[in-house]
Amino acid sequence: MHTLTYRARRGELLTYFDRTAAEAWSRLTSDAPVGRIRATVRAGRDRMRAILLSRLPEDLAGARILDAGCGTGAFAVEAARRGAQVVAIDLSPTLVGLARERIP
Repeated sequence: MHTLTYRARRGELLTYFDRTAAEAWSRLTSDAPVGRIRATVRAGRDRMRAILLSRLPEDLAGARILDAGCGTGAFAVEAARRGAQVVAIDLSPTLVGLARERIP
């Protein structure tokens, strides 16, 4: 079986996340209505993020956080809301743009 090179695999992932998945992730991580399966995924992601955030102080003023693989920015936005200085990066410029739009 042919093993993909790093660049080829990265290109596949970029195409998927930047084009194919961006719209689906945008809806999934918004308040837009979604189907039953996506609602389950949304709830699971919300629970996972809540658990992670529960381990951090409510006041993050002065903290610096790197959100690597930020996707649509749900964690980055909440950390910034708590006062952290956040750098959010992702392979997908489309998702980073969406995260930037969601900053309050």
